[in-house]
Amino acid sequence: MEPCFPIETKGRPIILIGLMGCGKTTIGKELSRMTGMPLIDMDAIIEEQIGKSIPDIFRENGEAHFRALETALLRYIEGTIGSEKGNVIISTGGGVVLRAVNREILRRIGFTVWFNVDVPTLLERTSRSNNRPLLQSPDRVAIMERLHRERTPLYAETAHLRLDSSSISVRDTVPLIHEAALKFFV
Repeated sequence: MEPCFPIETKGRPIILIGLMGCGKTTIGKELSRMTGMPLIDMDAIIEEQIGKSIPDIFRENGEAHFRALETALLRYIEGTIGSEKGNVIISTGGGVVLRAVNREILRRIGFTVWFNVDVPTLLERTSRSNNRPLLQSPDRVAIMERLHRERTPLYAETAHLRLDSSSISVRDTVPLIHEAALKFFV
């Protein structure tokens, strides 16, 4: 199927940020299908390059090591800006915004879209996943509330576009991103 919403990004990515369960991967896949731009999942790249799952990296090497891997990957992506390789959609990990350097890189290299979702919806969306190292606790509600509270200002600082996507469908989200990206990349 031919893409129906092509975007000329001048070799710069559309970057999707937000807490785990906010829809980055799902919306990223649909945006990729609609625009013809490849989708890059940062967590999947890190897993492939390191040869370990995200939970294993957290358990064996710690969160700080994982965050350093994210920064290294962002620096690599930054080096592709302006080339065909930079014309992609990037789905980030939920904690990528924890490091100030990452927030700076994300804002500088592309168009950053934050999917803001309420805590009950995030809990429901992540309830069946065992691949969320930060949620491996008996009190998932308290953890998700804390993550939401701590990270919301960081997402807000990083985002060019905020979408409250607790109840908006993927089908309705993609055109909103497309329209905003067209204006951003003028």
